[in-house]
Amino acid sequence: MNHNVFRDLVPNYLENLTSEDTNRQMEQHMEQCEDCQEYVNEMREDLFIERINERKEEKKKIDYLKKVRSKSQKKIFMIIGTLLSFFLVLSISYYFLFVHMWIADENNVQTTIHQQDNIVTVTFQSKKDNRYLLAKKEYGDQEYGNQIIVYESWNILTDTKLNQFSELAISLQDGTDITYTFLDENTLLLPNGEEKKLTDKDKLQIIYKNSTEEILLKDLYKNVEIN
Repeated sequence: MNHNVFRDLVPNYLENLTSEDTNRQMEQHMEQCEDCQEYVNEMREDLFIERINERKEEKKKIDYLKKVRSKSQKKIFMIIGTLLSFFLVLSISYYFLFVHMWIADENNVQTTIHQQDNIVTVTFQSKKDNRYLLAKKEYGDQEYGNQIIVYESWNILTDTKLNQFSELAISLQDGTDITYTFLDENTLLLPNGEEKKLTDKDKLQIIYKNSTEEILLKDLYKNVEIN
C-alpha cells in the first residue's frame, strides 16, 4: 500500500469504517513505515481533541438550553403565582364584600313593630345606605323562635353579573321581617299549628354584636316598642 492511499484511508480507519482486510493492510504498512504510523497517531490525537471540543460545545449548548428552560420555568411559575395570588385576592375580596355576613351592631339597626290583626311583624332596617340586614329566627329548645339574630352585610354593586347576591340585597333594602301569629295576647300559634299558652318566662331575645335585648312575647303582642 502506497503512502497516499494509506493517508486517504486514515480518517475512515480511525472511525472504524474500513474493512478488516483494509485494516490488516494498513497495520502492515504502519509496521514498515514509521512516518505513516506517526501520522496515524497525530490524526488520532487531533480526532480525540476535536471530539473533546465537540463535547464541550455540546455541553455548553445543553447548559444554555437548561438555563433558558430554567428561566422560562421561573417566568411561568411567577406568572402562575401572580395569577393565583390575584385570584386569591379577588376571591377573598368578593367573599368579604358580597358573601360574608356578621352580627349587626345595634347602633346600625332601626327596629319597628307592626301589628295587623293577630300577626305581629318585627322589622329590622339598616341605618346605613351601603348595608343590608338579614334576621334569622333560632328555635333552640323552644317550639317557637325565641331568638332573633340580626346579621349585616355590604350592599354594593347591584349588578347581578358582578354580585350574585344583589337580588337578596335589593329585596332586603326596606328591611328584614320576622313574624309571630297570636290567637290573643296570651296565646301564640306555633308553626306546626299548635297553640302555646304564654307565661312571663316566654321571652324573645334579639341578639346584636355587643348586646342582647329581651322582650316578653306578651308585650310583643301589645306592640311594646323595642329600644
